[in-house]
Amino acid sequence: MDTQNDGEKDRQKRRIQMELLILDSDARKFSNEKISLDAEMRKLKQDEERIRISLDEKKRRYETVTREILSKDEETRRLKKKLNSL
Repeated sequence: MDTQNDGEKDRQKRRIQMELLILDSDARKFSNEKISLDAEMRKLKQDEERIRISLDEKKRRYETVTREILSKDEETRRLKKKLNSL
């Protein structure tokens, strides 16, 4: 009867040890995934910053070009008027 209890205890120990190994493996897997996700998020934040800076530069250039177009249109109208008056 005592050997039966010892056998049962050994089976329970092996089962618990197996569960511990599985949990440890899962924990390592999630830890590695967390590290990977952290690196990806840092890269995406850097990309986001570069895109934001590029967008700001394009907006400024767009505004400058728009002002230049308006100025050239105004100058064109002025010169056409002058030409028509001659």
